[in-house]
Amino acid sequence: MSPFLFSINCVAPIFLIIALGVLLKRGGILSRPVVATFNTIAFNVALPLLLFRDIALSDIRQLFEPTFILYAIGATVVGFSLTWALAERFMKDKTAIGAFVQGSYRGNYAIIGLFLIIHILGHSGKGALITAFAIPVYNILAVVVLSVRSINPQPINLRRTLSKIARNPLILGIVAGVPFSVWQIPLFTHPYTHFVAATIDYLAVIANPLVLLSIGASISRSKLRAGWLKAAIASTIKLVISPAIFTGIAYLWRRPLGFTGEDLLVLMIMFAVPTAVASYIMAVKMHNDEDLAANIVLLTSLFSIFTLTAGIYLLKSTGII
Repeated sequence: MSPFLFSINCVAPIFLIIALGVLLKRGGILSRPVVATFNTIAFNVALPLLLFRDIALSDIRQLFEPTFILYAIGATVVGFSLTWALAERFMKDKTAIGAFVQGSYRGNYAIIGLFLIIHILGHSGKGALITAFAIPVYNILAVVVLSVRSINPQPINLRRTLSKIARNPLILGIVAGVPFSVWQIPLFTHPYTHFVAATIDYLAVIANPLVLLSIGASISRSKLRAGWLKAAIASTIKLVISPAIFTGIAYLWRRPLGFTGEDLLVLMIMFAVPTAVASYIMAVKMHNDEDLAANIVLLTSLFSIFTLTAGIYLLKSTGII
């Protein structure tokens, strides 16, 4: 299979499901209450079980590579800091900075990222593990910038933020899977527990389709109002600049850092996935520019099909994956 066809086959299913969500919404099948129910089931049940399964089936002692984790988190913090500094320097409307910066770094990795990694590699052990570190960092950075640059600036409550992160169902799913991984408990291979494993598999497999349908149903062209230029710049940072810089550096330093092709794939996808829908929700709740946040989610969701395809094509054509 050619690298281009391989790339299309990897990315297209995601956006076909999102497109189906758009059509179902227009057909009146996916209403707001239905979408809210989908999200609740996915984030509280299906996704945690998906992450639990992938961690439990892996050997975390082999997956846990401090250099890789530190690079992924460090690159996120560096990208966040540089974007915020440039926004402070060049953006006249300071009330839009919070939504702009958050939209530039906070990717939908737990949904689209893991879906892609599983589709390409057939598993997401290392991809699932990095979720345990990415989600807390994403949330902490978002709280900081949205609090400081809120329309009504508010003090940063780090204790409350950390408490919410600790209760995040995705984090709980990963933590629950760690003992099974460390001690290699045969939950998914022992014949006596097959019914438990099958139940988890059935629920885990619905996670990504549910959320992708919800993303499609949430897309609204009417939200693309004034401020589209700021949204376009933030989207370019999210989809092109960050993945190009941080995956490129990782590639150049892959030998001294010990990065494998799987590491580079996870990093590229982590930085290149579209902006998370949760960024819009947080912008609303923390009194930031919600229209700009919605525009960034919309633009990155639409154009990431091209940038992700290009990124996977480059990795495949150069023999990295």
